[in-house]
Amino acid sequence: MSNHTEEQRGGIRYLIRFAAVAVILGALVLLFYGVFRTEEITVEGLTYYTEEEFLAKISEDVARKNTLLFRLEQFRNGEQRVPYIERYDITVEGKNVIHIRVYEKILVGSVKVMGQYLYFDKDGYVTETSVEPLPGVPLVKGLEFDRIVLYEKLKIQKDELYDIILNIAKLVREYKIPAESITFNGKGEVELEVGTCSVALGRRVAYDLPIQKLADILPSVSDRNLYIDLSGYNGGPEDIIAKPKEE
Repeated sequence: MSNHTEEQRGGIRYLIRFAAVAVILGALVLLFYGVFRTEEITVEGLTYYTEEEFLAKISEDVARKNTLLFRLEQFRNGEQRVPYIERYDITVEGKNVIHIRVYEKILVGSVKVMGQYLYFDKDGYVTETSVEPLPGVPLVKGLEFDRIVLYEKLKIQKDELYDIILNIAKLVREYKIPAESITFNGKGEVELEVGTCSVALGRRVAYDLPIQKLADILPSVSDRNLYIDLSGYNGGPEDIIAKPKEE
């Protein structure tokens, strides 16, 4: 009888110990999730993705809810390769705030080959591909090339065209002109497609002057179907020719 009672007491002590350990572990878990609960995530430098899209590419949802788990996940996995992104820096501020600074690749333009958009940088290297066009990156037409290989330099008919493309791409971005395409004709003359307007820029060493003027007049004509000739623009109002596009 005493042995049976002793066994009962031992079982009760075991249950008490187990319950105590469970309570302590539960309290630690609650403390862990409470203390390191993510209260805010800020992401700066994004234009190609929404914040939610970018976060989904670099982290699991459960890890983003806890700053310590997020740190451990990033330490274990390292920086993820994300299309169109050069790199990103993560800072955990205090116990509850995550800040991410994104550095996007500078994509000068794209060419379309066999249904694929291939994006190249300022040096002419093809760095990314996609099926759908990337907003904010103009499609370059009129280039001639033998082959295109990812991560290799795009070989076009004249290397100096890279300088022209870079100059135009930099200017349209600076002046916030939503150019959809940059077209070179056989004479090396340039034409932009901006919404419903076609804009002739001609052939010149630098395109600062006509593109700056385009930025000035675009708000008043952006909803019209116009052909705007700035190929001879040198600063005077008589240098601007605008007429309806021919049907």
